This record gives sequence, structure tokens and C-alpha cells, in this order.
Amino acid sequence: MRVSSRISRRQEGKREGEYMILTVTLNAAVARTLVVPNLSLGHRHRARESAVLAGGKGINVARSLRALGVPVIATGFAGGRNGDAIRDGLSAAAIPFDLIEIKGQSRTSIALIDPMGQTQTEINEYGPEVEPGEQAEFRRHFGQLLEYATAVVFAGSLPPNMEEAFLVELVEEARERGLYTVVDSTPTVLKAALKAGPSLVSPNQHEAESVVGFDFIEEEDYLRGLARLVEMGARHACITSREGHSYLTTRDGVLSARAPMVERVSTIGSGDAYLAGLLAGLLHRHYAPQEAVRLAAGCAAANAETLGAGVFDVRRAEELAGAVRVETVSFQPGANRAQGESRSVLE
Repeated sequence: MRVSSRISRRQEGKREGEYMILTVTLNAAVARTLVVPNLSLGHRHRARESAVLAGGKGINVARSLRALGVPVIATGFAGGRNGDAIRDGLSAAAIPFDLIEIKGQSRTSIALIDPMGQTQTEINEYGPEVEPGEQAEFRRHFGQLLEYATAVVFAGSLPPNMEEAFLVELVEEARERGLYTVVDSTPTVLKAALKAGPSLVSPNQHEAESVVGFDFIEEEDYLRGLARLVEMGARHACITSREGHSYLTTRDGVLSARAPMVERVSTIGSGDAYLAGLLAGLLHRHYAPQEAVRLAAGCAAANAETLGAGVFDVRRAEELAGAVRVETVSFQPGANRAQGESRSVLE
């Protein structure tokens, strides 16, 4: 489902003030999840259940946004037979896309879920190199797609030969056009992207700890981490903890939310579902930040009940959202307004 046939409708929607979100996945993957009870290295196993999806964090966010009824377009790179599988997966999910074809073979990511041992093991390939000409072609397409977007999500890792500066320049271009920009990437990439002044960064606990340089043990550590991310350039920041707790900076302080307890099948992609729920609430449904955080936590919890990243029942997510506890922690991050950027939805 290429995006070209839908441009006129997207442009009309933008003129009417609706949000269309562009997700950027520069290292897309075929994501295979296998359920293997009593997984043990060195032994032969049969998977009890499996799921194969188009993957990469940006695509996971796009799938979640599509489920929530948010207009979205997915872009990035795809190559080889795996690239064909990624396109097929996006088409099956009814997600409009514009992926740049590359010579290299798109990567495969494998997740092994052991329900008996309550463990999940991820094996992710590095991905293919992207040639300079392919990168230049993407830059041209990206500039065109920005004409129809009002928000851009940059999520996931970079191809092994791609410099962080490539993504930083993309963030700067989107920001200079007044678009809402979100970055959720590896620590090295996120640290570089902070210099571009994104509207929101959304790392998990491990990623945030790596960027700011200290561990989060008590709640005060999360607040210090948020403050540091803002000092480094983000307008606002969100951190999700390993225990299902999240912290989001707003004009009035930090919103602290705890997701409801659920019977987990796999937490892979729950952070992507959280980000999609947050953006759907803030940008599409025009919720107050407290309600957007509830929806985000509900989406993350519903994702954890389901096999596959960004796969959840929206009614279940909204049901779980009603059980999310949200508190405001007195804290003023002192956000910096980036030149050319429209007013933040968190202000």
C-alpha cells in the first residue's frame, strides 16, 4: 500500500488541522516471535506458537497508531526478500508506506518467549549497509513526505554504516518546518539527536541511564534523568521503567503513571505501543496529558498480553487505561523552545 495514491487525502486532512504522523524506521526488520516452553540451549525445541510481522521500532509504532485510528505513513529502507516481506506485512496491516529499496538484505529479528521460565530472549541482526546514493534518495523522499505530516517519529537503530549525523539532520529538517518531532533510538543515536532539539524523547530506563550517565534506583533518579535529557536539548522527555512505571515531563511537572498488572505473554513492543498511545492521545484525540498517559499505559499493558510488537486490542487497551494511576510530581524541567517549532502539546 504505497503512499502516493493517498497524498491528496493526507494533504486535505492536514489543512483541516488533523494530525498525520510519519514514522521513520531506518533499520526495518522481519520480526519473528517464537513461543518455546522450557527453552534450553543446546537442545532441539518445537515452537508452540509463532508470529511474523514487519518490524523495527518505527514500524511497531505505526502499527499501534493504525490500530488506534491515527492517520500514519511508514517510511525507511527495505531490501531483498526480507524487504518484500516487510512491505507485505505493512500492506496486511493496512499501513500506508513509502520505503526506499536498497541493495542489501533487510535484517531479521528473533524473539524467543519461554512461558515456563518467564523469560524472553531477543536476537537482532545488525542490518544491511545503506549506500550513499540510497541515503540521498531517502532524503529526497523524506522532504516530500514532510509536506503531508504534522508529526514525525524517528524510532529504532541505524544501519551499521550510517552516521548519527544523518538522523540528526532529518530531525532538524522536520523541526525547522514546525513539525512535532519524537526520537526513540539507541543511546548513542539519542544522545546525538538531542542536539537537534526534538519535541519529545522517549527512551526506556536502560537507554536513559546510558545517555545521562547514572543508574535510576529511586524516583528522584528518574526526575534527575528527565531534567538532564531536557538540559541536553529535548523539549520534553518520557522514561519508561522495567517495572511498568513511566514518567513524562509537562508544563506543570512530571506525570508519574503505573500500568495495571496483567498476565504477560510478551513485553516486546510495549514501549512502542506506549509511545503510540501517548501520541494518539495528545495529537489525535486532543487529550489532556494525564489522559494521554493513561491511554499510553493501557496500550503498553494490552500489548504485553498479546504475541507480537504493536499488536493489541484497542478496547482492551482503553479498559486497562481506566485502571492506570497517574500522579503529578512537583518538578519544572525548564524546557527550551527550538527555533521554528510550533508550541508543544505538553505546554
